Amino acid sequence: MRAQLFVLLVVVSSVQALTPYHGKLIHSGWGAIVDHGLTGDTYAVNENTIQIIGFSYDGNPPGGVFLLGTDKKYSAVTGAATRDPTATIIANPDGNFQALGRYDNENITLRLPPGQVLTDYTYISVWCRNFTVYFGGFDIPEGFVSPKPQNIGPLTHRAHAVYSGDVTIIDDKTISILNLRYDGQGPDAFFYVGVTDSVTTQVAPYGKIPDENGDSGVISGYAGKNITITLPDNLSFTQLKWFSLYCILFTQNFGEVFIPENLNVPPALDVAAASTTAGVTTTTMAAPVMNCEPLSNKLQISWAVEDNSIAFELAGTIDRETDYMAFGLSGSDSTFQMRNADVVVGYWKSGETAKAVDYYITSYAQCAPNGGACPDTSVSNGGANDITNIEGQFSEGVLRIKYKRSLTTGDSRDKEYKISGPGQHIVWAIGPLNSNDETAKHYPSAGRISIAKTIQFGRDMVNNCPELAVKTTVAPIPDFKPHHLYGTQDSTVFTLEIGQAGSTQGYLALTGIQSWGIAWYVNGILIPELHLKRGVSYTFRVGGGTDSNNGARYHPLYFTNDIKGGFLQTQGSTETIYEGTVDGVSQQYATGGYCEWKLTEAAVQATLSGKVYQTFEEFKQDMYLDCDNSSHYTDFIFTPDSSTPDLIYYQCYTHKSLGWKVHVYDELPTESPSSTTQAGSSASGIDSTSKQSRFKGSSAHSINQSKLAKYVIFLIAIVSITLF
Repeated sequence: MRAQLFVLLVVVSSVQALTPYHGKLIHSGWGAIVDHGLTGDTYAVNENTIQIIGFSYDGNPPGGVFLLGTDKKYSAVTGAATRDPTATIIANPDGNFQALGRYDNENITLRLPPGQVLTDYTYISVWCRNFTVYFGGFDIPEGFVSPKPQNIGPLTHRAHAVYSGDVTIIDDKTISILNLRYDGQGPDAFFYVGVTDSVTTQVAPYGKIPDENGDSGVISGYAGKNITITLPDNLSFTQLKWFSLYCILFTQNFGEVFIPENLNVPPALDVAAASTTAGVTTTTMAAPVMNCEPLSNKLQISWAVEDNSIAFELAGTIDRETDYMAFGLSGSDSTFQMRNADVVVGYWKSGETAKAVDYYITSYAQCAPNGGACPDTSVSNGGANDITNIEGQFSEGVLRIKYKRSLTTGDSRDKEYKISGPGQHIVWAIGPLNSNDETAKHYPSAGRISIAKTIQFGRDMVNNCPELAVKTTVAPIPDFKPHHLYGTQDSTVFTLEIGQAGSTQGYLALTGIQSWGIAWYVNGILIPELHLKRGVSYTFRVGGGTDSNNGARYHPLYFTNDIKGGFLQTQGSTETIYEGTVDGVSQQYATGGYCEWKLTEAAVQATLSGKVYQTFEEFKQDMYLDCDNSSHYTDFIFTPDSSTPDLIYYQCYTHKSLGWKVHVYDELPTESPSSTTQAGSSASGIDSTSKQSRFKGSSAHSINQSKLAKYVIFLIAIVSITLF
């Protein structure tokens, strides 16, 4: 036993020192004929980035540059008198095209020109442009395949309702799991990795790893969430054989995915830039020296003008899995205005990488065919995505996205960045992505601070940015409870208006779907589930707006079998619409004067200061109903019949995810769903005192489910005493 234990300890100590992973080796050294002290091993990080480990070069004579070319006779010929006409000079590690200085056993990173990939070339060389001679070089192997993220399939379902969509190894330290589901009932469950041929208990440094938030505690349940997990510093997916959800206490594997051998993925960005051996100095491709301005205590913008283009770095403390950050030029030359603004929206695409998308905002609404906050390439904008050179990194809660665009693009949806004259007005935001990976309504505050809302982009370099605060774990926010409205034979009127979606504790918590930031209120309640009887005609009094030119205030009501609705955005799909009537005429949808439930100014300020509502009832108490001058409701008559499915949805015809479920019965149930609290309301607020058992249209009442449960227990006790 002692001998076995000794062997185990030796194995453990030998694996704790992680062998650095630099990517896929292209070539060791600089060819058979070298000069000026050239040394180093060259690796592909991805298809357009290489790094050289242990690079040395004496820097003399001045004029040395890196070349990529296609004529192999130049690749390793010292003293050649002419330059390969196919060759391209690539930027030095500092990101410019100045001659190489002296390097002594350093690690450097090089980026290829925009739009070009490593396999466009056949060799890499160091060449002196002053004396037109080659100092050394080597061929890129034929059939070379650069590292890229690798899809390794879904998790195997074994226990506790573990399922997932695609699992992708993004780089050697990062894994993405789409649509993860787990019931959360495992008593000692963790994300778990190992090096054995089968999933079993591991010895450190293998075993449990932190979750997507960096927490090391027992994991909770997941209901279709996309997550990204980063390995600890001493682990790499290139050395692992599997990833799983694993219960340590009961040594049970809930679901796993195996990792292929000879994994060809990029090295992690922070690891790729890290020192690998004692005494080795590390340099990476530094961005040009940049201006920087804080937009809020959560968001910063850096920039540098380069000839006829401008390079940006947008950095924000955001939720990588759900949020976007945006920056750009105001829609007005004289003030801060989102409408007609030209912005770039940056976010991290789960399973892929950083995204930076060109947007033009025609109205304060989610993107639809008639406009809104839409990418330039959308149908409504008809422009182009003029953003290039996109790079991204996420570390310690801060997402950094670098991108470029021309000062003037020629696109009618792009504004000009001016490097002379007065400062230009800017706009910015942080908010959630919707299910289309497009912007939803931004958060009411992104930690705004008081700064000038103009920037002179051609100014001398000034960095005014402090360090961004690392995102900290906050206390969980309570979810709003679902409500149910019942329509009976003698109570059939429902009033629908627009209102606040309640952020993550409202629409998202109730449906699992990200909303734009507004939603339907029925009889003054946020997206209740409706219960209707076939053969009964119900009146839906619609107050969602009538002006189709103002997408932010135009929300026709309709009934559909699509959980998200928004038929205008998805025409041609298999969606079914269940028609109603207006003034006796059949219609797919109905519009009516605009009314919106809004938070009072005092409530808005309180939420910006961190106020958290514990219930929807408390949230509703801080609201008032605001109707436009032309407001008058339109009665939309809907009669479910034998062809109406048991479950449909009331939604907005032009925008996705504003409404929720309609349950249809031959006979209404005599009891409400036991899993929820029924609540009734009128336009003035919520009635939480009634003891009726169901909500009856506009004259509905509520039941306190917990009181009912206590009453039932009391009755059981009485019966038990009577029996015994």
